[in-house]
Amino acid sequence: MRRFFKVLLAATLLAALFAAYTGVSRISASTAQQLLPHVTCSGNNCNGLDPIATGCAGDAITVTTTGGTVSFRTGTIQLRYSPTCGTNWGRVLSSVGNTQLTVSIRRNDGRFYFTVGSGTRLWSAMVFARNVKAKACGSAGHFEDCTQGI
Repeated sequence: MRRFFKVLLAATLLAALFAAYTGVSRISASTAQQLLPHVTCSGNNCNGLDPIATGCAGDAITVTTTGGTVSFRTGTIQLRYSPTCGTNWGRVLSSVGNTQLTVSIRRNDGRFYFTVGSGTRLWSAMVFARNVKAKACGSAGHFEDCTQGI
C-alpha cells in the first residue's frame, strides 16, 4: 500500500509540473516581464543596455555560434537572444585565456554597438531585433569572425 502512494504522489507531481510548464510556455513577453521582476526593459527600451544588468540574460539562448575556423582560432562568437526582452547581443569567449577582446552586435538596418575589454569573455550591449536580422562579430587576440545574420 505504501508503494502505491509513492507512485501516486510521483505521478501527481509529474502532472503538476507538466501543467505548470505548458501554462508558462504560453505567456506573452510582457507577461513574462511582469512575472520576472528582475527584467527591467523590453523591446526598443533595451537598445544599448547591458543584458546582465537588465535581467534579459536570464532566459537567453545562443542562437548561432561561430568558432574554431581558420580565421578565428582563438575564440568563439555567440549571437544571444532573450525571448522576454526581444533582444540580441554578441558574446565572445576566448579559447586562449586572458586576452584583448572585442565584440559587437550589428542589426541589418544599421544599429550597432561595440565593446572592447580584456579577459576570457565579453558581451556587447543589446539591440531589439525581434523582426530584424542581427549578427555578432568579435575578436580574441588578433583573430576575428562574425556569426551569420539571423
